[in-house]
Amino acid sequence: MAVQKKSVSFTLWAILLVVGLFSILPFVWIVIGSFKPHLEIQKGNLWPWQSYEVQKPPAEPGAQPTKTTERVTLDNYKQIFTKLSGLPTYYFNTLWLAGAGTFLSLLVGALAAYGFAHFKFVGNKLLFTLLLLTIMIPAEVTLIGRYELMFQLRLYDRIVGLLIAYVAGSLLLVIFIMRNVFVSIPRDLVDAALIDGASTWQVFWEVMVPIGRNGLAACGILTVLGIWNEFLFALTFTSMDKVRTLPVGIFLLKGQFGLFNSGVLFATVLLSFLPIVIVFILLQKYFVRGLSAGALKG
Repeated sequence: MAVQKKSVSFTLWAILLVVGLFSILPFVWIVIGSFKPHLEIQKGNLWPWQSYEVQKPPAEPGAQPTKTTERVTLDNYKQIFTKLSGLPTYYFNTLWLAGAGTFLSLLVGALAAYGFAHFKFVGNKLLFTLLLLTIMIPAEVTLIGRYELMFQLRLYDRIVGLLIAYVAGSLLLVIFIMRNVFVSIPRDLVDAALIDGASTWQVFWEVMVPIGRNGLAACGILTVLGIWNEFLFALTFTSMDKVRTLPVGIFLLKGQFGLFNSGVLFATVLLSFLPIVIVFILLQKYFVRGLSAGALKG
């Protein structure tokens, strides 16, 4: 039996290792490709140990140009900041939308989840079920309606319009997870706080929020990821550079250069998702705990 268990464990470990390698391969490809010229990527010379010749301009007028051998280059990153117009604006818009959208989604969603979890009113379960059913509706189905609504409310080409769309799209997930987290909190804690004279608002902030911080962290990470990577609404609801986001900017990269440059594209993509990777690494333990609390209870 012991030998059989070890065999099964080794098989599972090997499968997970293969899946992990395949999952991380695109990330490694982007990182390495961001330090290689476009022509070398097209030739397949992607690895750092593969060198290539670079012709440098002469140091003095009339002198012959010199050729040197290099393995990596930072020219792709230099071209981003010199030729990619609007990159600082795209970054600021995306950061602002991710920060403000996550804050509003967590605040409103947690309050609504607290109401569903600890308040009894007519239609509680029915309303919560209807909210869950709307998750099954793809965003593409409602795109035309949202587009017309943006025009009627004069929110087209305004960053506030994108913020409202992102908050509305993130609320359902926050309500679903946090409602299950709040349901798992013993009712005795709430009753004890109320007996001690705490108001409903104080119970929420001083009892529910501290205990459910792991769930809030998980919801925050999912919301930031969703807003940071969102492309369809940002492309549809904007037409000016001053309100565009990073995914749309990367999509328009080919048009700004006039031709496709793999190295510059890789460098731009790396700069775009690097902050999200750092945030996820720092909050990974809260993310796992929060999803477990929100998915297994309630």
